[in-house]
Amino acid sequence: MIDKFSTDPNDTPVQQNKFKRFLSESSQKFLASFLDDDLAKDKRKQQIFQTINQAIAQKSIVVIQYKDSESTKTNAKHETLVGRLYQHPSNPESLVVKLKKNNQVKMISAQYIQKISVASHGFSRATLANK
Repeated sequence: MIDKFSTDPNDTPVQQNKFKRFLSESSQKFLASFLDDDLAKDKRKQQIFQTINQAIAQKSIVVIQYKDSESTKTNAKHETLVGRLYQHPSNPESLVVKLKKNNQVKMISAQYIQKISVASHGFSRATLANK
C-alpha cells in the first residue's frame, strides 16, 4: 500500500514541516502535562506527610478521611477516623491511629489519606485536602 501523505505531489516541504512540528508540539504538551500531574501529586504527598509529622510531634488529635485501596476500586465512601497518630517504626508510610472513640488501634497507609485535619491543643485547626 502506498502512503498517500508521502507521495502526494501537492504536499510541499513546508506543509510536511508544519505537520511534523504540530506532532512534535502535541506530544511535548502531552508529556509536559503528564509530568506536571506527577509533580503535583508528589507535592501533595509531601504536604500530607508534613502535616502528619506535625500532628505526631505535637501529639494532636487528627480527623482523617481515609479510603483504602479496596474501597477505592468499589467507589465506597470515605472512612472518617478521629484519634492520635503514631508512625510505624519500620515503615514510615504506615501509620497507627489510636481511635478516640473506643481506644482501638488501627493501622493505615498514608498514601490513601484523602484529607487530614489537625486539632491542636488550643483547638485551632489546620486542614489539608487531597484532591
